[in-house]
Amino acid sequence: MATCSCGPRCKIVCEGGCGCVYSYEEDACTCECFDSNVGGGNLSLSLGSKIDVSVKGLSLAQLATRFDRLLAREVLVPASRTRQKVNLNLKRVSFATVLKTLGLQTRTPKKTRRKRAR
Repeated sequence: MATCSCGPRCKIVCEGGCGCVYSYEEDACTCECFDSNVGGGNLSLSLGSKIDVSVKGLSLAQLATRFDRLLAREVLVPASRTRQKVNLNLKRVSFATVLKTLGLQTRTPKKTRRKRAR
């Protein structure tokens, strides 16, 4: 069993791995079990948003996928590190600090363009 918690009223217990992110600006929490489909809300947080993060047993690629749903930027993961397991517990830090701690970078989402029919 894995237990993850951060921020007020923000906790989950799971059979496999788990993760929680609490945003102070939004007063919003998203928690999920890693054996489930990607969940959580789309918060569109900024790199400067103050958050708590609690993660146990999730691969770096899966964590980045979850961060993509919370952050208004795309999270980039080095291919050689996609399967690296993450155990992390940080309190009242910026989203940028979390990404730096994990060695991850971001970019502005690319706009998709449609091809014209000829």
